[in-house]
Amino acid sequence: MTTLNYTTALMHVHPYVNNSNNTKKIQRSPSSSSSPSQLPILSSSKMSSTNYLRHVESMSTLPSGAGKISHVNAVILGESLASEEDHLVFPSNDFSSQALVSSPEKYLEMYRRSIEDPGGFWSDVASVFYWEKKWGQPVYTENLDVRKGTIDIQWFKGGVTNICYNAIDRNIDDGNGNKVAIYWEGNELGDDASLTYIQLLEQVCQLANYLKDIGVRKGDAVIIYLPMLMELPIAMLACARIGAVHSVVFAGFSAESLAQRIVDCKPKAVITCNAVRRGPKVIYLKDIVDAALIESTNNGVSVDVCLTYENQSALKREATKWQLGRDIWWQDAVPKYPMTCDVEWVGAEDPLFLLYTSGSTGKPKGVLHTTGGYMVYTATTFKYAFDYKPSDVYWCTADCGWITGHSYVTYGPLLNGASVIVFEGAPNYPDPGRCWDIVDKYKVTLFYTAPTLVRSLMRDGDEASNEVLEMWLLEEPGELNRHAVYSRL
Repeated sequence: MTTLNYTTALMHVHPYVNNSNNTKKIQRSPSSSSSPSQLPILSSSKMSSTNYLRHVESMSTLPSGAGKISHVNAVILGESLASEEDHLVFPSNDFSSQALVSSPEKYLEMYRRSIEDPGGFWSDVASVFYWEKKWGQPVYTENLDVRKGTIDIQWFKGGVTNICYNAIDRNIDDGNGNKVAIYWEGNELGDDASLTYIQLLEQVCQLANYLKDIGVRKGDAVIIYLPMLMELPIAMLACARIGAVHSVVFAGFSAESLAQRIVDCKPKAVITCNAVRRGPKVIYLKDIVDAALIESTNNGVSVDVCLTYENQSALKREATKWQLGRDIWWQDAVPKYPMTCDVEWVGAEDPLFLLYTSGSTGKPKGVLHTTGGYMVYTATTFKYAFDYKPSDVYWCTADCGWITGHSYVTYGPLLNGASVIVFEGAPNYPDPGRCWDIVDKYKVTLFYTAPTLVRSLMRDGDEASNEVLEMWLLEEPGELNRHAVYSRL
């Protein structure tokens, strides 16, 4: 397998005007009107980047190149629900006035500066975080042309910081220690928990101290093969705190897939749990890890420590297969360690985590994300794309085994001091209304999910939820979605 040294390039986000395939204010009410308002015809000759945002300008032609759109239908947020005839959704004055980027003019001002003075623009953004040592000049360097040498992207080189410190300690120092950092919702109804920022720091420090005690040092790899328990982001943050490189493997991958990643990154430890319930099904994760460790040993890479969390709702420890000398119960070891742990300050270009491609077209390839650029990128995109406010309760349904879960379940939200929901279960268990029950239970205001999940819930009809739901934003990544999806929510 090849490991690619990669620093995520900072992207320009458009938080203000979003088409209805991406962002929409949802007010689910039986009395909501579905008739759209109509905009005047927009001719392509009137569209320019000085007056219109670029993705609005691109609406003058169909993506397939089939021709120009003769007219554009649009709706205003909160006035009516979108239908299949609507092409654009514009924010209401009320929505815009509360937005972090309150107008197209404000957006274009930020955008122009980011293009004309990227070093100054991103230096200002990065300055809100704590840096043990400030970066040098230039702020970034990049080569994306193989004809000019090795592909290389570097941000904030020379800067020294720690993403765990910025995600937890900094929020506590700002007076938000008693704010809930994580709401955890288990697979079974009524199985829940929460951690404040102070409590999160204590648990992160205990695990960090344990990892240091077993010999994990700055730059060492740790494999995390956990379901969506609170211990998953805790493990990520503990590694980051001591400068270790975490590699989260989706806890649905096979023993063979896990073994491939173990052989490639040669971890000092594997962190897992004995089992998990997904809906009514029990998945024996420890058995998968055991098989993977046998396979990796046969390929020349052995792991001395397998830290295992006892997930009692899925499997008791007495029924868990065990290898003495290698396997350690999390609950027996980690709570014994101190609740404070010194921060390992790392360079902006030091590695943060290793995330592997799925391997669907060949052997998995490890993508190495470095600290400084990733920290600023995830915090900034979360802040503006979700128009985050301190009073929001945020839920992203992604698993931390994927990059979306890294950026928009763990790091992006916590860097902004958000309250995040971590959900262990399946979205349709015990019934198709589970998602909306969770939204109602925690008063979710920002809901980030996949189009496939929304479409799957549509098949169950309106009976899935009888609640009147109010969310400020529903946001989706990736593929386009039909407007009719939203009219059913």
